[in-house]
Amino acid sequence: MASKKAVYFFCIDESKDEVAPKVLGKIMETFELTETDIEVDGYKVLKYTDEASNEFYFVKTKVVICADYSSYLPTINEYFEDFDIAAMVNWHGGQNAPDKVLCIHTVGDLASARYSPSNPVPSTNLAKALEHHRERLNLEEFKVTTEATHWSGIVYDGKSEWIEESKLPFLDIEIGSTSESYNNPVAASVIAFALMDAFASEEKAPTVLYMGGVHFEDTITNAVLHKSHPVSLTHILPSRWLENEMYMGEDARDYLMKCIDSIHGSIDGIVIHEKLKREIKDHVEIIAEILSIPVIKRKALKSPESTVFYQ
Repeated sequence: MASKKAVYFFCIDESKDEVAPKVLGKIMETFELTETDIEVDGYKVLKYTDEASNEFYFVKTKVVICADYSSYLPTINEYFEDFDIAAMVNWHGGQNAPDKVLCIHTVGDLASARYSPSNPVPSTNLAKALEHHRERLNLEEFKVTTEATHWSGIVYDGKSEWIEESKLPFLDIEIGSTSESYNNPVAASVIAFALMDAFASEEKAPTVLYMGGVHFEDTITNAVLHKSHPVSLTHILPSRWLENEMYMGEDARDYLMKCIDSIHGSIDGIVIHEKLKREIKDHVEIIAEILSIPVIKRKALKSPESTVFYQ
């Protein structure tokens, strides 16, 4: 098995991020890290090599990288562009945000149809590792959840085109969504251990594009975490961002194909929510015919072992 590389980013200023410093602190307590020659924001990048010779790099930053992404892009592209997976560790918040959650999502901006590359195998490994270590450490009051694809840089007036200026497959991994949860030491430990499992398996579950539904779609989470018949974690496109002219008009298929093309290895099928608008479904059916892949409804994903992906 060829060795692989992951890079993780942590804002270590607790006044700006209550989560990342605690996760990194647990990693530094638990694993034997070494300094590299790479320096970011005046801090040496740290490195851990596991028994399979996989390499994990830990980057300390003064701010959350999406808040000043253009400044970090040159470093990302110089040192980490050929890595297999990257993740920004931080907090989840927002109005009506669920509490006591461990969130994981891919990066993209549906409004401009710009998507970070998605690498399904390590992404799925990380999601499953969050659940494994949550159970192992008895963090019963928390749950692991997938989240709709988005990029937090938009909140900081970032330009969506920056997403496409790096070929590094990016995830956000977060604790949500109150200060009490941010400061839960077991939650921090769960993420710390999970990050080391990005390459725990090379098994590739069926890769599907998820379209429709809500921001936190339990059916998707349950399918990704399914013990025996999982599907891969990749881009999740919720109804509220799909139901506009961009994804319903004449250029919709081009925008959807941009998303599909950003997924390593392409996709084995498309899962659509039953209430997705007819105009979007029509485009999906044409894309599926072009790619010779199946389209199934969300309800079928409640029993992934019975879907066409496992027949």
